[in-house]
Amino acid sequence: MKRPEVDVIVSNDIDEIRAYVAQGWCPVECSVDGESVVDELVMDHHGKLSHLEAVSIRAYRDFFGVRRDDPRFVIAGGADADATFAAAAIAGILPHPSRAAELEGRPADVIERLSADLSPLAETIAIIDTDPIGRDVSAMPSGDVALLWESLVGTGRDHISACAGVSMWRTLTSASERRIGPYLRVAHESEAARRDAALEDLRERGQELGGVLVIRGSRVFGFSEWYGREVESGEASSPSGWRHPVVLSYSEKYGNVTVGCPNVRVAEELLGEGGLKNVLDELEPSGWGGREAVGGSPRGARLKWEQVEAAASAIAARLPRRNG
Repeated sequence: MKRPEVDVIVSNDIDEIRAYVAQGWCPVECSVDGESVVDELVMDHHGKLSHLEAVSIRAYRDFFGVRRDDPRFVIAGGADADATFAAAAIAGILPHPSRAAELEGRPADVIERLSADLSPLAETIAIIDTDPIGRDVSAMPSGDVALLWESLVGTGRDHISACAGVSMWRTLTSASERRIGPYLRVAHESEAARRDAALEDLRERGQELGGVLVIRGSRVFGFSEWYGREVESGEASSPSGWRHPVVLSYSEKYGNVTVGCPNVRVAEELLGEGGLKNVLDELEPSGWGGREAVGGSPRGARLKWEQVEAAASAIAARLPRRNG
């Protein structure tokens, strides 16, 4: 019997997502306007579900292959690394120790690759998604694979690119080192270029708005570079340990906003228990969502600069005054 093909839909419409789920599609990271659409797998970790582990970890550890016979997925907003890896795990198309029995009789090197344990990669993807600041991804377990996926695919926002993102995880994790080694080296070079571009965005497009650093027309995701760790001024858990403890990035390509603090402790010291979650509901247009230390504008919405300014001002109004 031919194995069913993996299919992935990306949608920003919560009613459309619900309709897909009612038809049997598996929702992964379907958080829209602060509301999460989930099924029995509960594959989300935003908003009221922010206490849960990232979906990459739970999908690979707890639900590997449970949708092998019906690998249909719907993802909200963008099919990022965390969501696509989770979908690939639930579909059962990644290497996993549980596959050893089905691989019996295959060449030894094939069995070794396809029954490998990718838990370290799942954890690295989770950290990149939820707590990336100050991390050298290339030095993390399987970080080079995560970097390569990002450089080849990135966050998909349509049907084709979302399916490609899921498929690429299978390709990269199943291939031999000899096959993908040269591409891993290119991924390291791409990461270095991203860092340079982030610093350029900071110099040329960064501006302070009432204590919030706004990157107007950001070209890359550069929060690690934009926060600016200041070791001599304070601990990483304190706002004083960062040059810019609140950063708002206004994407040049998509017109959406991501706002973040270096970590949860910094966010909660500045904005109280719950961090950014305390202010996201107050921003316009309605539908902002996220976690304690990271959030974003409504899925699929392109904001005008005036809306970005208003959001930055609203966040700044909640911040305590900093000395200096």
